[in-house]
Amino acid sequence: MKSEEAISAAREALAQVIDPETELSVLDMGLVYGIEESADGLRVMLSLTHPSCPMGGLIVEQAEAALAGVSHPDYPTRLELTFDPPWTPDRITAEGRRQLGSPG
Repeated sequence: MKSEEAISAAREALAQVIDPETELSVLDMGLVYGIEESADGLRVMLSLTHPSCPMGGLIVEQAEAALAGVSHPDYPTRLELTFDPPWTPDRITAEGRRQLGSPG
C-alpha cells in the first residue's frame, strides 16, 4: 500500500464519522486539519469545535475506530487532537454548508 492510498483510505473512513450535533461528517465540519505521512505511519490532526465540546469524546472515539478499521501495518494511524488554530465555522466545507442549508 502506498502512502497516498493509506491517506485516501483514512479520509474515506473519516467521512463516515458524524458530528452528532450538526449531522455533518468531521470532514465537512472542517475538523480534520490534516492527514500526513510521518516516520511511524499516518498522522491525523483532528480538532473539535471547542476544547469543551460535549461531543468531543464521542467524536474522537468514533474517529479512532474508523481509522483502526482502515489502518494498514505499513501505515499505522495516530490521531492527534489539536486546537491550533482554533476551529471556526469558516472551516465548514461548501458541501457542509449546503447540507446545513446555509448560503455560500
